[in-house]
Amino acid sequence: MHEPAQPSSRSVLNSVNRHGTEFFHQLFDRGFNWVVASEVVVDIGVLARVAAQSWVAYDLTGSSLWVGAVATFRAVPSFLSPAIAAYIGNRVNHRLLVATMRAFIGILAIVQAILIGTDTIRPWHQAVLTLLTGLAIAFAWPSFVTFLQDIVQPRMATRANAILAFSHNLGELIGPVTVGIIIALIGADWSFVFIAILYFVGSYLILNVPVPDHDSRVGNYHHPYIWTLRIGLRNIGRSQPLPWLIAMLLTTNLLGLAVFPLIPEYAIAVFDSGGMGFGLMTGVLGGGLGVGAVAVAILGMPQRTGLIAILASLVWAAGSIAFAHSPNLPITLLILFIMGIASMVWGNAILTMIRSNPFTIQHPNIMSLYTISMGMIPIGWTIGGAIAHFTTNETALITSAIASITIPILAFIASPAFRRA
Repeated sequence: MHEPAQPSSRSVLNSVNRHGTEFFHQLFDRGFNWVVASEVVVDIGVLARVAAQSWVAYDLTGSSLWVGAVATFRAVPSFLSPAIAAYIGNRVNHRLLVATMRAFIGILAIVQAILIGTDTIRPWHQAVLTLLTGLAIAFAWPSFVTFLQDIVQPRMATRANAILAFSHNLGELIGPVTVGIIIALIGADWSFVFIAILYFVGSYLILNVPVPDHDSRVGNYHHPYIWTLRIGLRNIGRSQPLPWLIAMLLTTNLLGLAVFPLIPEYAIAVFDSGGMGFGLMTGVLGGGLGVGAVAVAILGMPQRTGLIAILASLVWAAGSIAFAHSPNLPITLLILFIMGIASMVWGNAILTMIRSNPFTIQHPNIMSLYTISMGMIPIGWTIGGAIAHFTTNETALITSAIASITIPILAFIASPAFRRA
């Protein structure tokens, strides 16, 4: 038998160049490059806004409970209006709706900057502005998803999602640090001016995306949470370890996140590091998330994904306890960086086990439970802040550590499917 002819080095290079050219042409045709540029800017604005709102909430009230409550105000519309938002989004130009909502958020940021600058802002002002911001996001998100589907070819969707995820990780690093620097140098009011500029630029960039060839006003209707919750719960108990995985998400997101609402208090009252320390703390946590995302992207998930989830939970729990007793800011920054890495690895491990479960593949509505569980994160901020407010910071963080590790350990003991995952 003759061996097959080996391709020449020139033909190999031509093939690589051809596929690379096709990849970039397919990925960036129809304006995806404008979408990426817009998302980079807006993601920095999103994380900058979250950080700035946390700072202002604590500065106004001195209460970690209010820091968490503000996060919940932002999330409430996502539970109340997804069906309405999708209904409207299916009947308007998606690109225009996304751009309009981003510009509206920019205007709200300017209003908040004026209130802070004139020293007239009150907690109820912040609550209303945050609620309106969440409402704008809830209205824009279904249109953005549909518009993205119009632009990106199906076989390029995975790569496109990876690029957008990297954009979000970049925002987690740059946004909070920049806000901290602005607060330290010229004040919190100017941080909201910075946020407004980012949203205005993001709105302009998305308007530069060419309109798709087909009618982008036709999208998928998004069922309300109650409907998806009912269908998901009906199916989830039929396959292990899905119930354990959803339980892990819920307990961690509701009871294991006390560190987030406490960052402003530790920056201001414990370490006396002001806006700069606050920006470093939130930025380093985001940097850890980014490093974790890169590590997962390069190395992938090992076969023992369940064990990885357990180890990541242990690291997060240990980090929460260490944060509670950290003696100074540099050690706290190291703790937060490690916690960020552990959080990203843990989240990817859970998502990998859910997505790879054969029952999930057959019943895609199981993913709705994952989405709903992740939507509980702002409520978890409020619960963590409430525990700290009514007890002590140390109690809240230790409770958070216990909550984040209890279900994973029980799952590892009680579920053979989890141990094999």
